[in-house]
Amino acid sequence: METQIINQVEGFNPEFLSESNKKIVNDVRTQGYYAFEGALDSEYVDDILKEVDFNNILLNRNDVGVVATQNNKYLTHCLASSQRAYDVITSPKVLAICKEYFSDNYKLINHRIYQTSKRQHLPWHTDNNRLEGSQMSEKHDMPGLFFMFYLSEVPKNPFQLVRGSHLWSHKYNHESFFTDSFIDKNYADDVVTFRMKKGSFILCDIHGIHRAEPFNDENYNRTTLLFQVDQVGNGNAGHGEKNIINTEYLKNLTPEISDYLGFGFKRDYPAFPDTSISTMTTNDILKLQKQLFTKSFSAIGQNIARSVLPSNMITSFKRLRYRQSKRIKLTARG
Repeated sequence: METQIINQVEGFNPEFLSESNKKIVNDVRTQGYYAFEGALDSEYVDDILKEVDFNNILLNRNDVGVVATQNNKYLTHCLASSQRAYDVITSPKVLAICKEYFSDNYKLINHRIYQTSKRQHLPWHTDNNRLEGSQMSEKHDMPGLFFMFYLSEVPKNPFQLVRGSHLWSHKYNHESFFTDSFIDKNYADDVVTFRMKKGSFILCDIHGIHRAEPFNDENYNRTTLLFQVDQVGNGNAGHGEKNIINTEYLKNLTPEISDYLGFGFKRDYPAFPDTSISTMTTNDILKLQKQLFTKSFSAIGQNIARSVLPSNMITSFKRLRYRQSKRIKLTARG
């Protein structure tokens, strides 16, 4: 079984694939996490990053792509734009871990590739959230896992988790966040910090209290692939963000993967994060304005032409441009 998984999955460290799924799940059940250094090959991680352009922020473009909120940039719909991210998320090893951990129907609830830059101070929290609109309405008790792969070296801003907190965090389900002082005073000795190399893997119970360690460095960024799987059972319709998937990637589609991805399963949550021009940094807005400045002249010229020239003349220009492009291609082939 494990040999079959090793042969099926490109990019994974064979030693990670040969790790017993029972051991992995037992670690999560007892201490709240499992970690493996270098679970993905460095070259494979580089190939994932080639499929993401964090400098190309969506602006009135009919596509999926990167959005920004302060010093964080997100590719939320990576199942639609990264074949390799899709292959990791639907890999036999991930599905085998889920099958070992869950006792009822489970679904991919959310996924993203994100980059954190310059500074961050994220509060301690859990991820067993039920939403109404974009706001958390309550904490739920569904079993769940989140899978994290470091796509960069992480000497700073590493993931942190309070060991064993998945066993008692339900006592604080009335809280959305935990203060630094509360954790420092009561659980400082239980905090596990995951400073690990690129390609490393961390698996956690969503009920565990966690954060990314605060940092402040203008020249540093951390890039991560993160996805969450919850045991929705036969109820909980609407729990989860929608999955936009490029059908080109579905070469491995099976009934198990279709169910895991949530084909036919109702989803009510908006894509995370909730973004607009107001969530961008001043620097990103200025970069955007620079792009707009040059593109605006072209757009204004085209709009004037459309308003002045007859439609049949515009059609003739389009036909001429098409013929010229065809002639250039034929010349290049010859």
